[in-house]
Amino acid sequence: MRIHRSPLAALTLTTVLAVAPRLAPAQTVAAPAPITFFGEVRTRSEYDRPVAPLPADAYTYLRSRFGVRVDATPHARIVLQMQDSRVLGAEGSPAAATVEQFDLHQGYVELSAPWRGVVAAARAGRQEIALGNERFVGAVGWSNVGRSFDGVRLLLSPEGAKAGSESWTATLFGATVEERGRHFSTTPTMARPTSGDHAVAGLYATRALPGSAVVSATLLQDAGADYRVYRDAHRTTLDARLVAPRLLGARLELEGALQRGSQRYAADTMNVGSQDVSAWLVGARLGTAVSPTTRASIAVGVDALSGDATPGDGRYGAFGTMYATNHPFYGVMDVIGDPATTTKDRGLVDALATGALALSKSADLKAELHRFTLATGDTRDLGWEADLTLPIRITSTTGVDLGVSAFRAGQAAAAVGLGASGATRGWAYLQLRAGF
Repeated sequence: MRIHRSPLAALTLTTVLAVAPRLAPAQTVAAPAPITFFGEVRTRSEYDRPVAPLPADAYTYLRSRFGVRVDATPHARIVLQMQDSRVLGAEGSPAAATVEQFDLHQGYVELSAPWRGVVAAARAGRQEIALGNERFVGAVGWSNVGRSFDGVRLLLSPEGAKAGSESWTATLFGATVEERGRHFSTTPTMARPTSGDHAVAGLYATRALPGSAVVSATLLQDAGADYRVYRDAHRTTLDARLVAPRLLGARLELEGALQRGSQRYAADTMNVGSQDVSAWLVGARLGTAVSPTTRASIAVGVDALSGDATPGDGRYGAFGTMYATNHPFYGVMDVIGDPATTTKDRGLVDALATGALALSKSADLKAELHRFTLATGDTRDLGWEADLTLPIRITSTTGVDLGVSAFRAGQAAAAVGLGASGATRGWAYLQLRAGF
């Protein structure tokens, strides 16, 4: 059968494409930058029963944090985190002013890039800084407010290494603690003619050793600090720490630090004297090795911080922990906060024993016993503290914590304001936290 073709049918597909308008090339749409939201709400109710004649008190802290992380490029990150901290039912109370605030907790930009086998990251802005065990610089997570620094931080690590298993790491940072310049100072410039900003800078480095041991070192320079009755303090602190988690079937931690510098003693503002700072710290822990199958563990240890029985003369010998997270070291109930402040510069020796028992995969019962003595003076018996805590993990960011503590004052406690000899103070807490 023959088929009759019209002239129009003679146009081929090639001819049609040749005379058709050309289509614009497909436009490349940039993928949106990954955005991650994170946050936490934490509430902690505490019951404090001090020594007589002070009455017992119950109160509840609330801390809310909300943050956003934007990974703008593979080598650029922006982090913003807001925080609200308060005491429930205390709005309008002057005493709540130190714990009630809505503020920017973190806000920084981070740029990173590999270079000759090293990943270098520069972080600038307001940020948390926690170095090692936070003995000298920490984020103070237990506090309802916490701590962050306004400054710049440089982080170095080997390229390709998994976080937490690097053969070495290094961190260098500098921060302004108090701006005292002509433009933004809250203190008139003429009132501080010889003092600049209060600033802190530090270097922290770690090195992995055979057998999972790690050695770390901290160099800290605190310049222009005013604290208590001391002015224009310039202190340099050098610390070294060794952690051997599996040494002959035991876990060993050793730490030592030296502190040198100068400051002015201004308890009597009409007779301000210069002081040389010379202080030291040593710490040790020995316990059972950490193991996935271990249900119970025990450890003993000691922390000794030098003191000064005559802090107003030309030599000052009390060791200052400055920006530390002190809560994990000197007892859960924080009878000993900053050691130099609590002991009125007389120093501290804390002999301790700890134990932990795994009740389940999500709950551990922990106990601590602390024997506190002053490092200087004729009467040194400061007291005993016993702590019992039960953290219960629901998820990695959600849990319940319970704790109860007691402190019994020794003969030297009254001289530093911790109660008459033999007096007992009680404290308990219930903490709930949920994060994402």
